[in-house]
Formats: sequence, structure tokens, C-alpha cells
Amino acid sequence: MGDPSMLRYIPASAATIPINWARVPEATKKALLESYGRDWENGTTKPLPETIADLAKMFDESKFFGYFLYDILTVLMDISEFGIQAATPTGPTSQVGPRFYMTYVDEVWFFLFAPGKRDCIIGHGGRITRKTKDYDEWAAEETAIAKEFDVKLEWAVSRGMATPILVNYNKKLGGWEASTAQSTLEYSQYTDAIMKLPTTHPAYRDLIRDLYSSLSR
Repeated sequence: MGDPSMLRYIPASAATIPINWARVPEATKKALLESYGRDWENGTTKPLPETIADLAKMFDESKFFGYFLYDILTVLMDISEFGIQAATPTGPTSQVGPRFYMTYVDEVWFFLFAPGKRDCIIGHGGRITRKTKDYDEWAAEETAIAKEFDVKLEWAVSRGMATPILVNYNKKLGGWEASTAQSTLEYSQYTDAIMKLPTTHPAYRDLIRDLYSSLSR
């Protein structure tokens, strides 16, 4: 079934930012609700999330990070471009977009929107020690990691270090590993195409070897 991603932190400045669904394509809304909008307990479909916090909560305890397929990445990029209004520049620093933090396996991950654009960024770092078996202590440690890093992320983004060119070149943002949603989307499309090839195809075998290599690091 895979490991779930657990929501840990949404900065207060981002939590209440509204999503304007009137500007988001209908296909995007449908794709989001089909993937994350089912209320299994009541057998109904959840309403579209009104804010960034509501959106992040849809992904809590789901297979989110580590399982990015091109459809959900397109959804997130559409929300960023059409559903989140870009702020009017008030100075030389860049706007820091809304973001949320989740744990996945043994690291804390983040998703950063780029209001009015598709330049979203995905990143991870902050290895989790989990010295006890107490879940609440785990959650507290993971939240603390996210909050500490968020200060660095804000500084890096506000100084223009979150451009797609810089992120794709450095593979880092604020000291954590990072990539653009677009590059992740392209890799997802590539792997999807390769996985449809015969298992004897050299490209298929190379991909499987690379996947096993990454898991053993």
C-alpha cells in the first residue's frame, strides 16, 4: 500500500489563503476530487477545499509525497497558477508562496506554491530521529524541524533563490534537496512511458536498476 504522508505544519501566513476555484479548470477540480475527495466513512464526495490549509488537510495520511503522478502534479500547478492570487510587489524581495509540510518515511517534505505561476517547488530534508515510540513526540519533532527550516525557506525565496533555473541547477533550496514540480512532472511522465515497455527492454531495465539503487542509499 505504501507509506502515508502526515501533515505536520502550515505556516499561519499561508493557512487562510483562499483558493479561487472559479478560475481553475473544471478538469482540475474533477481530478482533485477523484484522487483525494472521497469521504469513505460517509460514502460522499468532499467539497472543494476553500483555503490552502483545507487543501493540505486533504492530503493528510494519504500516499502523497513519494507518489506524485502527473495528474495530481498538474492539479497542484493549476491551483498555483489560476487559483491563488499573486500579491502586488511591495519591494525588492520576492513573494513567498503558501506551503505546507508533511512527513514521508524518515524525512520532512514541503510543497511550495508560486501564486499566479506554475513554478511550484517540492523539497525534503530534516532527517527524523524518532528516539521514542511515542507518536506525539514524533509529531512534535517533525513539526519543529519544519518550523526551523521554514525560516530558511522564507529567506531563500524572498531573495530570489526559488526560480526554476536555480532550483533545477542547484537541486537545493534553503539547504534542503529540491526540485521544480515541472521537472518532477516530466520525470513522472518519463517513468510512466518506460514502465509500459517490455521488461526485457534496455530502458526498462535501466530504470528498475536506478530505482533499486536509490532505495538502497
